Amino acid sequence: LSKCNSREPPPTQKILLKDKSAVCNDGSPAGYFIRKSYGSKRWIVFLEGGWYCYDKRSCESRWSRLRGFMTSNMWPDTRQVSGILSPDPEENPYWWNANHVYVPYCSSDSWSGSAPAGSASRFAFMGSVIIQEVLRDLLSQGLLNASKLMLTGSSAGGTGVMLNLDRVTDFLRTQGSSAEVRGVTDSGWFLDNVPYAPADCQDPQRCAPTSAVQMGHTLWNGQVPLACKAQYASQPWRCYFGHHLHRTLKTPLFIFQWLFDEAQMLADNVGPPMSKEQWDYIHAVGDDLRRTFTNVSAVFSPSCISHTVLTKRDWQSIRIGDISLPQALRCWELQPYWSNKRNNNNNNGGSGGSAGGGSNSGTGAGPAKSGRRHQQQQLKAPEFCQHRLVDRCTWPQCNRVCPKLHNPFTGEEMDFIQLLKSFGLDMSSVANALGIDMHTLNNMDHDVLLHLLTQQTN
Repeated sequence: LSKCNSREPPPTQKILLKDKSAVCNDGSPAGYFIRKSYGSKRWIVFLEGGWYCYDKRSCESRWSRLRGFMTSNMWPDTRQVSGILSPDPEENPYWWNANHVYVPYCSSDSWSGSAPAGSASRFAFMGSVIIQEVLRDLLSQGLLNASKLMLTGSSAGGTGVMLNLDRVTDFLRTQGSSAEVRGVTDSGWFLDNVPYAPADCQDPQRCAPTSAVQMGHTLWNGQVPLACKAQYASQPWRCYFGHHLHRTLKTPLFIFQWLFDEAQMLADNVGPPMSKEQWDYIHAVGDDLRRTFTNVSAVFSPSCISHTVLTKRDWQSIRIGDISLPQALRCWELQPYWSNKRNNNNNNGGSGGSAGGGSNSGTGAGPAKSGRRHQQQQLKAPEFCQHRLVDRCTWPQCNRVCPKLHNPFTGEEMDFIQLLKSFGLDMSSVANALGIDMHTLNNMDHDVLLHLLTQQTN
């Protein structure tokens, strides 16, 4: 009761796994942080990101510079997590009272590995084993009786979601769970494209994704979904890339991806974008990424330069048009409910359902009137509900709610006119296109200018 009455929500609590095979790179026990919600049968399990290592050099370098991603010995006893794992209903209106599980990344293998330490490496790579053992441990804590499990993750964790999603569904079924499983990948949908400039892979973050993943898949004894592996029998490492893997998945997946992802740009060795040639390459990558969404049914992709979003405090501010990311995600989550409601109304001669949905469809607050009213304020009626949103404007930072971009050399927030000039745009031509003079353009409020340009490109 004291926790319920306190202003600060309770943090997640650390639990280390007892299974001797579920270990971090250095052999320390893997584990997770959990905050139970005893009145809820909804669970969110989040996989942390943090790049990877793929050979002796890169792994030794990671151990020297980023040891926190290779051991559990540095984990605190509690963690307070924001965004989709926040217990604050103002910050997290739809999942604030779900059971929250945060799984730290300490295997350096995009959550795919099954290679114990040995002759090939002094490090263990057991990411796929860790996920299974975390879920096994959670069964006795209430997951066995869950109604919904959302497997989520950011960056390498987002890739891990895609690689393990069907395996998680199958595992829960073998354990007797009937939970509806869904996946959410955040900033893990990378391209296996040709880099802007070649790199020799001495710096892990600048090694081309295709080269790094090929080496890593072997080192980690990477486990990829069998259906994808069958399609790419001679190149199973292709299954680490969402646009190859997605079409083979059985479990529903929601994709969040910045059209101009900073990690993709780093891996493509494009450098801080300051020249027209760099911007042209980045623009082309955005176009390539957009094409990979052609046959995807659930995607939210703003035209911004950034990386990750799910556990950021301001995640509700990310919008495409009038729809925020949490709204689109909730719309997608409720799709089966709304489909059933539509069918029932049609069978009963009804004319369509409302955006409500009983005690398990709103914020989780039960059948109280305030809970239903809150949900109706947050979500539109089913026929207007959207969960496939890709920004129509095609140049970077053209979405007015993009995170602020900073000058890579000074660290200062970039003036919008400077940003446009760095794209290689002729500002006098921009002024002519908008029907204004250069003086007016230079003194125009940047939000107004951005709105005008967005209207022009839409």
